[in-house]
Amino acid sequence: MHFKLLKLLADGKFHSGEMLANTLQVSRTSIWKMISRIHDLGLELHSVKGKGYKLSEPLDLFDHESILKNIPADLRVKIQDIKIFQSLDSTSSYTMELLRSRELNLEGNRLFVCLAEQQTAGRGRRGRPWISPFGHNLYFTVAREFNTGLSEIEGFSLVIALAIVRVLERNKVHGLGIKWPNDILWQEKKLAGILLEITGDPTGLSQVLIGIGLNINANPQSMFNVDQPWVDIKTISGSVPDRNKLIAEILAEMIKMIDEFEAGGFVAFKDEWEDFDALKGRQVELKTHTNQPSGILGKVMGVNKQGALLLQTKEGIETFHGGELSPRPVQNEQGNQPR
Repeated sequence: MHFKLLKLLADGKFHSGEMLANTLQVSRTSIWKMISRIHDLGLELHSVKGKGYKLSEPLDLFDHESILKNIPADLRVKIQDIKIFQSLDSTSSYTMELLRSRELNLEGNRLFVCLAEQQTAGRGRRGRPWISPFGHNLYFTVAREFNTGLSEIEGFSLVIALAIVRVLERNKVHGLGIKWPNDILWQEKKLAGILLEITGDPTGLSQVLIGIGLNINANPQSMFNVDQPWVDIKTISGSVPDRNKLIAEILAEMIKMIDEFEAGGFVAFKDEWEDFDALKGRQVELKTHTNQPSGILGKVMGVNKQGALLLQTKEGIETFHGGELSPRPVQNEQGNQPR
């Protein structure tokens, strides 16, 4: 019920307790209790005697109809369903459970999309938590079936990152880079992260879950637990985009690029991806599941035609198919840190 109240308050204007109670057909006491639950979501809400309640800023809540109308009709038919939740532990966990219980059928290469205003247990790479304040960013998972083995979808996460960058560039969010394999950065601060999960037959039919978190208008107070430099679209562009329109644009771009990827692989995107390679030519440390806790030092030389990382190490140019890159501090000729 408190989410129904939140929709009434989403315009950021004052609403009297009496009007809210009459609209929702509940008591004033119930409204007060619901207001407390809205505070628990981390939203700032003002109460002024004689005027009522208002949010400190308007909320642009997800709307199923608004998303679909912003997707061209020829692409809209490739979406099986879009589910929207006010709060969810994880959009990827929810979608994975649907697959495991066989409640979700992805036949016909259509997309299933799960969106949440807030995640209570969102996950990033290597099991890190993804901080998810309510109603301010994008947290969603897209599921799609592939009729080929895992080797044929190598480079897929790079294509998804590129799809998001294309859309953001069209929305005047410039200066972006992609950190292999799938983080989107601005001035070395993280704007978005992508996490792939794959289930099914490693050599045949498989289902791929694409979990995406994109910072749009993140309140610093709600992001204090983030353990790395971060940034949001508002900081970069000075404005906050319509979230329903933005998610629609991202889904449309993903549909087109996934079809192209399935037909021809990563090679068609290689040159464009390398234009956004945030670490090409940089000295880095690569950590993989096999070399923890120490990493492999080398210079990023780009990616190959399958999207694998090319790293110049003391052994020569080596190819890596997974891992996490960390840039190394630049040193001057004397080996000192630059001032």
